[in-house]
Amino acid sequence: MKHLIILMLLMLSAACGWQLRGSVALPAGVKQMHLSSEDPYNPMMTELRQRLLAAGVELTPAPLGAPYTLAITEQNRDSRVAAVGADSLASAYEVTLEVRYDILGPTGEAVALDLSSSVTRSYESDVSVAGAGAREEAMLLEEMRTELAQQILRRLQAEINAAEAVRRQPDS
Repeated sequence: MKHLIILMLLMLSAACGWQLRGSVALPAGVKQMHLSSEDPYNPMMTELRQRLLAAGVELTPAPLGAPYTLAITEQNRDSRVAAVGADSLASAYEVTLEVRYDILGPTGEAVALDLSSSVTRSYESDVSVAGAGAREEAMLLEEMRTELAQQILRRLQAEINAAEAVRRQPDS
């Protein structure tokens, strides 16, 4: 009886669309994708690659044969002083990561162009501990890349769903 109840709860949670936090389910037809950028080995691309692979998407080395291409066109990182302490030294910083990207179809046609996703966070810097601010910023940037990759994949999911819906509509 206990197993039956557990099984029913699992089926109900799956039926309502529940999924693990941070996971993105791309449309069923998207089994392959091409991921492109000027620098394919930067940390943001690595994060996107890991997220796509975790979603079960095979990454193709070239756009030919892939139903969609996620083309990262620009990446920006901005940092500014957010607060100054009584000693006139920076006590807090604000960091923004922004990624601009395009989604292209199988023949290179535009599905969605000039999309942008960004994440902004702030952190306090302890000037009394050497290197503490740099370590905190490095950890913060890693978390921000993860969140930014999730944003990009959610947008990718929405744009692909919209493109597929338009493609399925009968011509009138």
